[in-house]
Amino acid sequence: MASRKTDAPRSANRLPYALTLPALIVIGVLFLFPGIYNVVLAFQKLTPYDLPSDAKWVGFHNFVKLFQDPETGSATFNTVVWLTVVTVVARLAIGLGLALLLQSPVLERWRMRGLSRTLVLVPWMVPPVVAVACWKWIFDADTGVLNQFLVALHILPHGEAFLAQTSTAWWAVATIIIWRELPFVIVVLMAGLQSIPKERYEAAALDSAGRFQSFRYITLPGLRPVMVIVVLMTVIQTFNNFVYVWLSTAGGPGTYTQVLATRLYSAAFVSNHLGEGAAIGIVMTLVMALFAMVYLRMTGEREGRSA
Repeated sequence: MASRKTDAPRSANRLPYALTLPALIVIGVLFLFPGIYNVVLAFQKLTPYDLPSDAKWVGFHNFVKLFQDPETGSATFNTVVWLTVVTVVARLAIGLGLALLLQSPVLERWRMRGLSRTLVLVPWMVPPVVAVACWKWIFDADTGVLNQFLVALHILPHGEAFLAQTSTAWWAVATIIIWRELPFVIVVLMAGLQSIPKERYEAAALDSAGRFQSFRYITLPGLRPVMVIVVLMTVIQTFNNFVYVWLSTAGGPGTYTQVLATRLYSAAFVSNHLGEGAAIGIVMTLVMALFAMVYLRMTGEREGRSA
């Protein structure tokens, strides 16, 4: 009888582990194994047409080749500055303005708040591939609606291939990214605005505070925790993005808009050097791990203060 009593608690203690085991197996197969194999691949020479047994160990050759390549510097600059900083700052500024506009009593008075919020979400509903295809038509030099509009207003003498010339390529790509990814920022900032107590604005009005003072001393401090999370999440999401640059310019003209993600794809699946592509992936993962550590630390501190 005593052994039955001790066996029952033991089986009860094992039950949570048994229930989580299928999930752990799925995570291991889908995430852990590819990650480990990518690290192994970064130290090998292998093509997509070889068997894994044909791989040759080359040590740190793929990493040395990566850092000695002059295109690595320009791709890193494009990834950090154009792809990440420019689009994140623009999304944050435009998103904050639109979030404040959608929260304004004017739209509610005109009964336009619901329609406006629905229209703002439209870009988010469009798949990235479709969004890039639409914007490529808009930017087209011959039939694009933007070129026809600018030529009709005599702003341009003739149509310009915005995605094919160095003076406008990055601005055009950034426009596509900002348009497609802006709704996420707006939705999160609107949630942050709704969490600010209205009593603070009423107290500020009693103290004769203007709109700018209320925005500076109530709205911005109230949104600061949300804005930190928005910035970190959009940075992590954008830094690894491959779709927008590859589908719009394929890294061109030349290698002018090449980023680390498109360079990884070119090395692994165009030049057929899987090891070099894996090395670029590890470098990008390390950078993102740094961002993730900052994110977890800042969100952890925020939860600690609110507890």
